[in-house]
Amino acid sequence: MLESSFFSPPLLARRERCPGCGHGAARTLHREAFDSPGIRRYMREHYEGRVERDFAGNAYELAQCEHCALAYQREVPTEPLLEEIYDRWLPATERAAVAARWGLEDYRYLAGQVEFMLEHFGQRPDSIRALDFGFGWAEWAKMAGAYGVDVCGAELSRVRIDYARSVGIPVGDAARLPDGEFHFINTEQVFEHLLEPGAMLNRLGRALRPGGLLKISVPDAGKAIRKLAAGGDFARLSHSDIMPIAPFEHINAFTYESLAALGREAGLAPVRPSLRKLYNASSGWLAPRSCLKTLARPIYRHLYPKSTFVYFTRPA
Repeated sequence: MLESSFFSPPLLARRERCPGCGHGAARTLHREAFDSPGIRRYMREHYEGRVERDFAGNAYELAQCEHCALAYQREVPTEPLLEEIYDRWLPATERAAVAARWGLEDYRYLAGQVEFMLEHFGQRPDSIRALDFGFGWAEWAKMAGAYGVDVCGAELSRVRIDYARSVGIPVGDAARLPDGEFHFINTEQVFEHLLEPGAMLNRLGRALRPGGLLKISVPDAGKAIRKLAAGGDFARLSHSDIMPIAPFEHINAFTYESLAALGREAGLAPVRPSLRKLYNASSGWLAPRSCLKTLARPIYRHLYPKSTFVYFTRPA
C-alpha cells in the first residue's frame, strides 16, 4: 500500500469556482468520505484492484454552480495523479478489452457519425480537416481516416498517444491548436474528465472554422444528481448511476441544460442537424436488433434535444 501523503497537495486540488463558467456561487449537493464503503467498493470493482492509494482524510464533494447549473467535483486530481489514473488505473490492456467488446453495431455507429459529418459539409472527404480530441484508443479517428478525412488527434495519456501514432494518426498539442483550422471536432466522453472544461471549449471553439461543427457527447448525470441531492449515498447507487459522477474521472457532471450553457459561454450555438442527413448516414436498417435504435436515436437526440449529445457550431 502506498502512503496516504500521496493525496496531499499538489496531487489533489480544490476547485473554488465553477470550471465551466467561472462563477463562484455554488451549493454542495453531496459530500462523502473517499474511504466510505460505497466509494471503496466502486473503486475496487471498477479498477479491478489496481488503485494502491489510501483515501483516508479526503472527501468526494459534488457541487452545483448557481449560474450555469454545471455539477462538478470540488476535489480533483492534478496532472501527476491524472497521469497515473489514465496510464495505470486504466492500463494499456484496456485496448484489448475494447477490441474484444466492440462488434459490428459499434462500428456502424462510428461510421454513421463520420458519414453524417461528410453529408453535412457536402465536400470530398480529403478536403475535410477534422480533430479527434481526447481520442482514447482513436476509434473515431481511425474510422474518419478510413473514409479519407484529413484527421489528427489530441490526447493526455502517453500510452494512448503512442498507440494512435502506431496506427498512423498524427497527434498534436491541444494547447497549441491553430485558430480556424478544423471543419469538425469530435469529442466523445471527454468533457466530463477535464479540469477546466470551459477554458478548453473556448480553445476548441477558436480552432473551428466559421460554420464548423464541434460534437460533444458526455454521460447524462441528471439521474445520479437527483439521487444524491435527495439524500442518497454511493452505497445505494448502482454502477450505472455512479458512472456519470465517478470519483476522480468524471469530475464534471452534465445535463443538457448545463452542456448548452457551457456552449453559450464559449460563443457556440447548438445545432439541430438535418434528420435527412442523419438517416442517410445510418446503416443497419435490415438488422432487426439495430433497426429500431437506428430509427429512434436521431429523433431522441436531435428533434427533442434534451440529451447530452450535442452538435455546436461556430457562427460565421
